[in-house]
Amino acid sequence: MQRATVLWSGVKGPVEEAVEASNLEWTYLQPSPEYMSNALVWTESIRSEGIVREPFGDSLDAMIHEADIGSVAATALTSVGHAGKIYSLSGPEVLTISEKVRMISAALGRDIQFVELSEEQAREHMRKKGAQDDVIEFVLGWKANPPESAYTVVPTVQQITGRPPRTFAQWVSEHVQHFRTT
Repeated sequence: MQRATVLWSGVKGPVEEAVEASNLEWTYLQPSPEYMSNALVWTESIRSEGIVREPFGDSLDAMIHEADIGSVAATALTSVGHAGKIYSLSGPEVLTISEKVRMISAALGRDIQFVELSEEQAREHMRKKGAQDDVIEFVLGWKANPPESAYTVVPTVQQITGRPPRTFAQWVSEHVQHFRTT
């Protein structure tokens, strides 16, 4: 039997309905909405100014390494026992933006400053980068009041793959070259 693994936001739409109506075995993956690779949006400001500007510096999340999502998907596709399952995925730790910036700073061996933006400053910053108003409001609403699932650590990556999820410090060490000035 063929298998399908679908990344799923928690709301079933036409794709999920079609998969479930097919003869395919399916598995849904619900990763934390914050991927570690999202930190790459700070690359330019870290390189040029040594600064990260974001709103809600104390907002919590259990960001996930994108390779952990891939590992769970590969396991679900290549082994039995995952059909009809919905897996919530998270990283191994809950961090604030300030803590993430400190980890990048430590990896670089230089001070990276965190500047907390007001909501209005964040809106303007996102507009300058080309974001639409509805996207801006969604992102700011999410960051201001994230759902509990965004900052809850779950053991699924280890349970499915047999190894612990990667930490943000590991992700930074793998990608530190993106933040270097030379």
